[in-house]
Amino acid sequence: MHAADFLLLANALPEALMLLRANGEIIAANAASGKFLGVEHNALPGRMLGDFVTTPADELSRTLRNWSRSRSAVPASLRWKNLPEKSHSWRCQGFMLLPATQNEFAQLILRCIPGMTPASEFLALNRELEKQQTVLRKLLQSREELEREHELALVTLRSIGDAVITTDSKMVVDFLNPIAEMLTGWMSGEAKGRPLLEVFNIVDEITLKPAMNPVERCLQEGRIVGLANHTVLISREGTEYSIEDSAAPIRDRRGLILGVVLVFRDVTSDRMVQRRLEYLAQHDTLTGLNNRHSFEQQLEHVVQLAKRGKQRYALFYIDLDQFKIINDTAGHAAGDGLLKEVAHLFAGRLRQGDTLARLGGDEFGVLLENVAPENLETIAQSYINCLQDFRFGWDGADFDITPSVGVAIIDANTTSAAETLREADIACYVAKRSGRNRHHIYSHDDEAQLDTVGELSVVNELRSALTENNFKLFFQPIVELATGNIVLHEVLLRLQRNSDTSLLAPGSFIPVAERYGLMPMIDLWVVKAAVHLLQEKLQQGKRLPLTINLSGMSFGDTEILKFMREALQQEPNLAGLIMIEVTETAAVRHIDKAIEFMRELGKLGVRFALDDFGTGFSSFAYLKHLPVDYLKIDGTFVRDILVDPVDQAMVRSINHIAHSLGKLTVAEFVENEEMLQYLREIGVDMVQGYHIGRPGPELIEP
Repeated sequence: MHAADFLLLANALPEALMLLRANGEIIAANAASGKFLGVEHNALPGRMLGDFVTTPADELSRTLRNWSRSRSAVPASLRWKNLPEKSHSWRCQGFMLLPATQNEFAQLILRCIPGMTPASEFLALNRELEKQQTVLRKLLQSREELEREHELALVTLRSIGDAVITTDSKMVVDFLNPIAEMLTGWMSGEAKGRPLLEVFNIVDEITLKPAMNPVERCLQEGRIVGLANHTVLISREGTEYSIEDSAAPIRDRRGLILGVVLVFRDVTSDRMVQRRLEYLAQHDTLTGLNNRHSFEQQLEHVVQLAKRGKQRYALFYIDLDQFKIINDTAGHAAGDGLLKEVAHLFAGRLRQGDTLARLGGDEFGVLLENVAPENLETIAQSYINCLQDFRFGWDGADFDITPSVGVAIIDANTTSAAETLREADIACYVAKRSGRNRHHIYSHDDEAQLDTVGELSVVNELRSALTENNFKLFFQPIVELATGNIVLHEVLLRLQRNSDTSLLAPGSFIPVAERYGLMPMIDLWVVKAAVHLLQEKLQQGKRLPLTINLSGMSFGDTEILKFMREALQQEPNLAGLIMIEVTETAAVRHIDKAIEFMRELGKLGVRFALDDFGTGFSSFAYLKHLPVDYLKIDGTFVRDILVDPVDQAMVRSINHIAHSLGKLTVAEFVENEEMLQYLREIGVDMVQGYHIGRPGPELIEP
């Protein structure tokens, strides 16, 4: 009960009335209490009852407990400090007004009545009668105010953006607001008095079976109940809406349930974006095949099955021969068109249970289930044969294309999915070196033949770069849209080739480094080089924040954590200049290590960004668990944002969710002023891309 409501009634009465908490704290006291205690009654709130009595503390505590347990008045003998000579003539009793809750003490009423003569009691009763008449007039006025508030509540329900349905305790509809009318197809007047299930028809969108009605659960359990996932509302006209939200009980002052208020919203467009994100997380956007991530997940699964010795599998690693020539002569559009057609041809070769994926560039993977070793060569040759008569036409020119196929067997002796991919990759290199347009099944002897070719050559260059510092840091600026200022630089890595002066982009060596377990060492090199650069700039009086990319393999690396701790302890000002950038897929794949890593460095002031957001498989599910400060919206969605409504919806959704969680957003691949302006209009915080600045070996200083 609020103090103002208590005083509205209590000040009209002659007895001393106090509103207490169960611990003895005075919440409010009427004017008679002030006279009784000899203290201005407005000064009593916040004081403790024990301040005014000589009753022993344990006896007072016992009295307060007795009052807290009874709604009927319980008499108590309290000895008041300022009334020793006449306290015996005051009769005091207390009772519970409101029970205790999880967060609040119980509320009590203490009533003290002075002894009276019959004459004085008659006069007092007359005075009380007059006051009660005044109270009655106020109650009538309060009733009018309640009626106005009820009307205001109805207006509010009609105007809010969510759909609202109220029912009685028997699930009979009482009211629908306009949004609920629109979604259900029922007008409030005609729905009133009907069973809720007739008006609010919901099904599971996967099974299409009737879904558990939240109002029924709310009445059964007496608590707020949310809708089940994948709930669809079927309107009166048959229109389907994906919805979500909850039902809450309506209770009277005694706690009895009078009815239920059901609040829901149309999330059809959000659900479509979610499905799009989930699809992109598992599929290649160009060919529609499974992407590398989903393929590696499936590969990991079958490797575990094969280790149990129950089934035998095989992996085909298919690389298109001289694909680069088509890209260079006819352009990337031609290359994309060719990849789509080849993907279609390969898909036609699949047996039931096989999995086909585009692993990247012109590389494809096929996972074969229940295959006998003696059939591998025949099946591999069939993939080569399907391209023999294929001619790719583009802009009046025809191109021939051939594949090289590397085969790795997956059985009980297979150690890991990464090792299987490496073996198939090596076998593919052997097939290419043998003249292309052929297949090769991996054997251990292949390792000795590849000391200077393929991945092993890159591995040797990487190991050499780590010892000889042949890596080079490049920097790409990130601009804050609100100010137009460069606020960050992303640190990018290049590899200085041993054979010449050219620089190798990360896409050419990072996948190899990941497969051969070199990424923690490379990440440590990058972190050390970036920190040393920041230290140099600080000594020059310059603060140039950097965002550093780390792979998922480095989350559990103690060397990086140790170096960062020591560097930040020696130079605390570094913390505000360092942001660690991890991809969404890597963070979720190593979720426990990622959270621990982020929290450890976060304590030291390091910030974190989630890169390529939207392309991984977490969507928004893991976002609230990862302690990141920034979301980098993947360029896949930004590149066509001016013309693709789906990309527009996805960027808006990602930006909105990020802001609602208190995170800033960075849009990648910003290539022109029109894209920049659009991203500014929808509220993206920062941008980077060729329109802002290309990667270069020098930091752009303010």
